Amino acid sequence: SSYYYGFNTRKPPFDNVKVRKAFVMAVDRKQITDLLAADHTPMTGWIPSGMFGYEEARGLKFDPAQAKKLLEEAGYKDLSKFPRVNLGFNTNENHQRIAENVQAQLKKNLGVEIQLQNEEWKVYLSRLRTDVPNMYRLGWLADYPDPSTFMSLMTSGSEQNHTGWGSKKYDELVAQGGAELDKEKRRATYSEAQKILTEDD
Repeated sequence: SSYYYGFNTRKPPFDNVKVRKAFVMAVDRKQITDLLAADHTPMTGWIPSGMFGYEEARGLKFDPAQAKKLLEEAGYKDLSKFPRVNLGFNTNENHQRIAENVQAQLKKNLGVEIQLQNEEWKVYLSRLRTDVPNMYRLGWLADYPDPSTFMSLMTSGSEQNHTGWGSKKYDELVAQGGAELDKEKRRATYSEAQKILTEDD
């Protein structure tokens, strides 16, 4: 299973890829797994550890200096001009603790204030369908023991994709990976798709 935050790419500031990258690189995921004190692995790729296609090296790593630089490159040298950012999550003690940790890390590493917004599960699900927060919390528990259950989540037509983001190339690679029988070709296809999702875009 995976636990993640999505960005609403239809609204500022996350319509800018540099801002998305800055936020990703400003959060040390190990702090979160340490906070939970359970058997979790901090992940930067999209396919979870223990599953075929998992790549430890995939994704953007924690790098506060680079994160700050990217935010400035995105036009936010003056943080007073940074748009209001809401982080939405459903009411739960652990979700609250994680959100507060991420809020503190973003304040410390980027100088950005984010607002926390928690709602009961049914209200929250309705919000994800009608008015997606700038950042939102979700997770996914594999339906079956294969990476395609995770990779298909972020395709353009997926009902689970609330980001507003879509990539024709990503969609093609995910479809190709699902149909590929050669294990190593399949691994390479998913690796390329994960790069688009967690590094390029």
